[in-house]
Amino acid sequence: MSLIKDIQDILKKDWKLLLAVNIFYFGLVIIGALIALSSPDLQLMLLTQTGESFSEGPLSAVGEAYQSGDVLRAAGVTLITNFFLGTLAVITIPSLIFPIWAPIMGAIRALMWGIMLIIPVEGVLPLKNLIPHYLTILLEGEAYVVAIFACVRQIKALVWPKDFGEESRLKAYLISILDNAKLLVVVILLLTIAALYEAWEVQYFAGILN
Repeated sequence: MSLIKDIQDILKKDWKLLLAVNIFYFGLVIIGALIALSSPDLQLMLLTQTGESFSEGPLSAVGEAYQSGDVLRAAGVTLITNFFLGTLAVITIPSLIFPIWAPIMGAIRALMWGIMLIIPVEGVLPLKNLIPHYLTILLEGEAYVVAIFACVRQIKALVWPKDFGEESRLKAYLISILDNAKLLVVVILLLTIAALYEAWEVQYFAGILN
């Protein structure tokens, strides 16, 4: 299929940029974990606030889906939330107008993950539950890395339009936006795998899996 080939060509051409975004994102996760080590009260506060949002806030539907013990239901709600809210609304759409938005929001998310979800907290986030969740962080994080990478390529199109085979910055930018849409296929695939695994591991280790 031409779409698959187009995606392969994008990733092959700009693999160094993709690697740089990976180092940027997961490096900030590690920095966040170091912050949690030095400020455990901050970690506990953020975990408490996040837990409240899943129980009675805007993400309560996600919390209810996980409490159901139904893996497919929880995975479906997770995928919808992570793609439409976590990716399109927070990263991709704002970056169509302001491309630097993607790495800024990515940096905030990575730091928050690092602060909250890497270091165990006795009685709140036990190590036995946290270790299997690291794979969720890697899978979902990589999906967001690809989404950020696609937006950073828009910056590249404005600075170096010839890399997109165009003299015009506008034409190069439009090509990068089309490429961004193609890369969303990779984002959806990664988020789907992450959602299925997360729905299983969270419910299994919480002892509520049907």
